Amino acid sequence: MAEIYGRGFVVLHAGLGLYVGRTPSMSYWSKLNAAGRDAVATFPSEAMARFHVELWEGGWPEDEQAADLLLLPVTIDRPGGWASIASLRAAGLEDHLGELAHRGWSGPGGRC
Repeated sequence: MAEIYGRGFVVLHAGLGLYVGRTPSMSYWSKLNAAGRDAVATFPSEAMARFHVELWEGGWPEDEQAADLLLLPVTIDRPGGWASIASLRAAGLEDHLGELAHRGWSGPGGRC
């Protein structure tokens, strides 16, 4: 049984999938480029998730549904605030895993 580190929030974009994380120059999303990860970053609160998005997007959209952004609760089951594929599946996010669960997602043969 996996160790539980608490609950957190993930950022979901309808087209890009789950927010995986960020380097100084690029954001990573499960359906775009998961950066070889098998887990996604979580935030301890909705406010912290919104603040993070505001830093790199210039503000949280006033109409988040029109912007296709959602914040969803998940179980943190990896050290450092990460949620594994198993945790994301348990939260009902299977349809948004993209490259996290399917390494061939961006392959030349098309989407999995």
